[in-house]
Amino acid sequence: MTKPVIRVYKDSSDLKRMQKLTQAIWSLESNYHIGDLAWQRYRHVGFEDDWITAIWELDGKPVAWGWIRLPGSLTFQVDPNYSEISKVVIEWFENMTETNELRVTVLETESHLISALEDSLFTPVEEAPEVLTKISLDCCPFPVKLPDKFKARHIKGSEDIKKRVAVHRAAFQSLRVTEKSYLNVMNTYPYDSSLDWVIESPNGDFVAFCLIWFDEVNKVGLLEPVGTDPGFWRMGLASSVCKLALNALSEKGAKTAIVVCTSTETYEFYKSIGFERFAQTKSFHRLKNTNHN
Repeated sequence: MTKPVIRVYKDSSDLKRMQKLTQAIWSLESNYHIGDLAWQRYRHVGFEDDWITAIWELDGKPVAWGWIRLPGSLTFQVDPNYSEISKVVIEWFENMTETNELRVTVLETESHLISALEDSLFTPVEEAPEVLTKISLDCCPFPVKLPDKFKARHIKGSEDIKKRVAVHRAAFQSLRVTEKSYLNVMNTYPYDSSLDWVIESPNGDFVAFCLIWFDEVNKVGLLEPVGTDPGFWRMGLASSVCKLALNALSEKGAKTAIVVCTSTETYEFYKSIGFERFAQTKSFHRLKNTNHN
C-alpha cells in the first residue's frame, strides 16, 4: 500500500476533509456523523490550544483522521478499507502526547479500530457507555400540541442568536457556549437554521430547543444539542421541540434520525419518542509507563 500523507489540521477546510471521510463511511456501525464534527469543533472557543488534529490521505482522498484532546484523549476514524492505517493513527497519538495514561473511545461495532487498539496493548475501561439510538422517520409527521400561548418555530438566523444562546446556557447550566461560538456553529457545514427549532414562552423567550444536522448523502439527521430551560421542565416541551424538528427533517427527505444518549435518563427520554438502541461506545486505555504511580 502507498504510504498515506499526513495533513496537520489548520482551518475549516480541513474540517470538511474530516467530514468527507465521515460521510463516506457512515453507517449505523460508525461512531460519528458529520454534525458531530461540526458541533464539537465549534460549540466552544478557546480550546484550540488543547487540540492536536491530523488527517491521513491517499492520492488526495481522506482515509483517516485523529483528534487529540490533551492531555491524552483520542477520537478517530479510519476507512475500514484501509484498516491498517488505524495503527498509524494510534502511534501518532502516542508520539504526540506526554501524559502517562492514553484513552480512546470507539463504537462497539468498529471492529477494525478495536483490533488495532488491542494490538497496541490498549485494554477496556469499565465505565458507563454512551448509547446510540435511531428512529425511522416513517413515523412522521408527529402530532404536537403546545401549552397555551407557547409557540414553536425554527430560528431565523443571526437575529435570534442572543436568545438561542441564552436558552442553551440555561438548559446546560454552562456559559461555555457564547454568541461568538454559536455564530461559528451557524457558519459551519451542514448547519441549517430551518432545522434549529425552538419553543417560545408567552413572553417571547426561548425555553426549549433541538438542533438537527442533516447528512443529505446518507439521508440521516443527528440531534445535537437538545435542551430545556429548567424553569420549564415537566411541560413536555423537550419532546415537542424534538418532534417538530424531526418533522422538518423528514420534509427534507431524511429517512433516519440518530441521537447519542449520555445517561439512562436521556435514553429513557428518547425511547419515549420512539428511538431505539442500535450500538454503544467502548472505551480503552493504556499506560505508557506501567510502573507509573
